[in-house]
Order: sequence, then C-alpha cells, then structure tokens
Amino acid sequence: MKIKVSGRGQVCLPVALRRRLKIEAGDLLEVQENGETVVLRPVRPKRDEKAVAALLERTAGIWKHLSQDGAIIVRELRRESTRDVWAD
Repeated sequence: MKIKVSGRGQVCLPVALRRRLKIEAGDLLEVQENGETVVLRPVRPKRDEKAVAALLERTAGIWKHLSQDGAIIVRELRRESTRDVWAD
C-alpha cells in the first residue's frame, strides 16, 4: 500500500485500513522510527479512561450554573462523606 505525503507533512490513511483498525478522527497514533521505516500504531486508551472521557463529555456544562468552583464542591462532598463514615 502506498500513500502520499502532503506539502504540510500529512498523510491520509485509506478508509479500509481505518475501519479495520478502528481508527477514528481525533485518535492518537504513536510514531516509531527504525532506520528507513516509519511505524504508525494506534494509541488505545484504557477502557476506564474512555468511559470517564465519555461521561465528562456527556455532562460537560451541567454545573455551569453553580457559583462555586467544581473543585470546592468536590472537596466539600468528600469531607461530608468522610464525616458520615467516621461519625459515632
């Protein structure tokens, strides 16, 4: 298989290859150089990382109406849950 490098140094992977390797727009590829050989390898996030990213994307912006910073809210929620666990 041969592909052409554009003037900006970009390459276009054929659709069949992208489908077979499940490479989508925005995916990261690792580049390895070995002498005259260049290897592109998909970087696959761990399953948990992908789930967290999907959750964050789905819930982006739902907390905008709050007057406090999200980090402050999370700290307070953690503090309260710890009190519940250690309360007599």
